[in-house]
Amino acid sequence: MQEIESGVIRNKLEYIMDGAAVFTFTITMVPKSIVKLMEKFSIENENVDYLLLHQANKLIVDKVSSKLKFEEERVPTSYENFGNTSCSSIPLTMVTKMKDELNTKKLNLIACGFGSGLSWSTAYFETDKIVCCDLIEV
Repeated sequence: MQEIESGVIRNKLEYIMDGAAVFTFTITMVPKSIVKLMEKFSIENENVDYLLLHQANKLIVDKVSSKLKFEEERVPTSYENFGNTSCSSIPLTMVTKMKDELNTKKLNLIACGFGSGLSWSTAYFETDKIVCCDLIEV
């Protein structure tokens, strides 16, 4: 056990996160990662139907999408119904907010998941009338 500050005792296995540093990292690195992907594969913003982000909170989603010039309509969210569900917010949003379009249209999507440990991943993918089942809540 180690005393971090007066009254705060942790063992060496406990994870400690500096929220402000994580926020700054996220709103800086995530847009850079997405821009790099778009540049490498010559993807134009207007050719992307939706930007799907890990939805830690509204402020991060708004900052990232604004930096990338993605309008609110092209950045669907589900945090308003489920809160911060980590990277599962991407498929959760697809199932709850985009199901009809995914089932009936061809879509060009960019997704970026990020999280603890300052890790992130960005992907571009196309869907074409994929089967998207209803969300099953247990």
